[in-house]
Order: sequence, then structure tokens, then C-alpha cells
Amino acid sequence: TLILGLFFSGLFLTSCNKEEETKAIITVKYTADTTQVVPYAHVRLEKYDVNVEGQCDEDGVFEHIFKLEAILDVSAWLDTSQTGTTTEKYGETTIRLVPGKTVNKTVFIN
Repeated sequence: TLILGLFFSGLFLTSCNKEEETKAIITVKYTADTTQVVPYAHVRLEKYDVNVEGQCDEDGVFEHIFKLEAILDVSAWLDTSQTGTTTEKYGETTIRLVPGKTVNKTVFIN
């Protein structure tokens, strides 16, 4: 009975474990001043059938949770169409997502 009790307690404890998140945190900064973040920059993470696009918050940070490990291309750009300027600001890098980990990556835009 002791062995049976240990088996069931082990079964219930392992089945209640929450699956760990695989999270990407992208920070967008200017190349000219690497201490200055780019608020509300657009970000895209993509490769093959993965295509996630979003916008940074006021601190220049974009976060997304993924289900699987992956190596993704990261693009960031600043939409200047509403300011009337035609200066295009763009940058790119890659990120390797590790299962159960939070991976931080910085993209520098010109």
C-alpha cells in the first residue's frame, strides 16, 4: 500500500505541474543613441509558418508567448507616415526561443 500511495501521489503531483512559458521580450532602441528606446515601434517575429506582429508599449517593449522552441527573424520599424516625415527607421535581428525560458532581445533601428 505504501508503494501504491507513492505512485498515486507522484502521478497527481506531476500532472498538476503548469507548463512553463516560452516568452520573447523585444526591446527596440535607436542605433544613434542606444540608451533611448523607441516607443510604439512595430515588431514582427517570423519564420516559415510563424508570423507574429505587434506594437511596442511606451517603453519600447513588445512581449509574446510561444508554444514551441524556434529561431525567428525579428524586424522592427517606426511608422512615420502620420508625422509627415519620410525618414524610414528600420532594424532587424534574430532570436532563439528556449522552451520554458524568457528570452530578451534588443533590436536597433536607424
